[in-house]
Amino acid sequence: MAEKKNFDELEAMLADPDVPDAAIRPYLRVVPEETRPFVPVVQPDPDRVVLRPLDEVRARGFGFLDWANRWSRRRRYARFMRRFEADDPAPVLVSEGDSWFQFPLFLDDTIDLLAPHYLIFSLDAAGDTLINMTGPGREYLEPLFDPKVGPRVRGLLFSAGGNDIIGVEPSPDGDVPVLAKLLIRRRPDLAPAAHIREDELEKRLAAIETGYRRVLEEVAKHRPGVFVVGHGYAYAIPAFPGDPRNPRWTKHGGWLRDPLAALGFSEPSEQRAIVRVLIDRLYERLARLMGGNCPSGAYPHGWLVDCRDILAEVNDWADEIHPTDAPGRGFARVAQRFHEVIRNALAAATS
Repeated sequence: MAEKKNFDELEAMLADPDVPDAAIRPYLRVVPEETRPFVPVVQPDPDRVVLRPLDEVRARGFGFLDWANRWSRRRRYARFMRRFEADDPAPVLVSEGDSWFQFPLFLDDTIDLLAPHYLIFSLDAAGDTLINMTGPGREYLEPLFDPKVGPRVRGLLFSAGGNDIIGVEPSPDGDVPVLAKLLIRRRPDLAPAAHIREDELEKRLAAIETGYRRVLEEVAKHRPGVFVVGHGYAYAIPAFPGDPRNPRWTKHGGWLRDPLAALGFSEPSEQRAIVRVLIDRLYERLARLMGGNCPSGAYPHGWLVDCRDILAEVNDWADEIHPTDAPGRGFARVAQRFHEVIRNALAAATS
């Protein structure tokens, strides 16, 4: 059992970039009742960390999600700057994304696993949305304009849009699953794909495309020669009877299985089929843009990572929408697929 610490000792560990995330995890917990899709709420574990009243006020003043995101970003930035100032020759990349790029402290995610190969200026935050990333105050532009970092940036890694397809949206009566808006109630005479409300899906895909176009055009305008790498997630597996996954951070099944069951889709095969169709539609929309490796893509400096088929087994997933960080599975496979595309983008930019 981990030695009990006070809040200052925990934050001292977080402030030291040489302390690995794995050594910090025993002192943290994710709160299932507050966690939403792509938004894990991480906080000190009260069984491992002594929280005085002022400590809790201090942490909750930022909101525990922001507390974990903030520390994750600070740790990544410290590691980046140490290598950058030591003239590490690895290619410099900027990353802006959601919980596939930063699942704060609890999972070794895509960026964690790419970091040994690249110098990554991480702006990622669990819970970040496409609207926030591409709206006013666009953070991904800051390192591009930085007089020291900007000239060395070779590419931008971008992860966004998942919330628009399988997330939740607030309403006066509480959060509403996006799936409830995207689908009609199950009819036995219709194939799974025929249950999609095409007007609603098109509205959301158009918004995602608009956000990606903005990123691609601004990067080309401000740093010609810098490539952009995006992705369309993977064929997620809704929870099912006998499911071996048991994530600590959420009520398993609440993100995909339960919203689909509420619409009458009780069979796991039907649920998976609907998720596959939605992921395919998102990927196909992004392929219109990413001309680096998609034949009809509009932007030659855009590259698309196809993760759809690489997480086919339940053991590749930590929960319904996040890959596992088990060695050789889940996020390791996602990072390898990113690594392959990044290498091709670097070679194309050099040539």
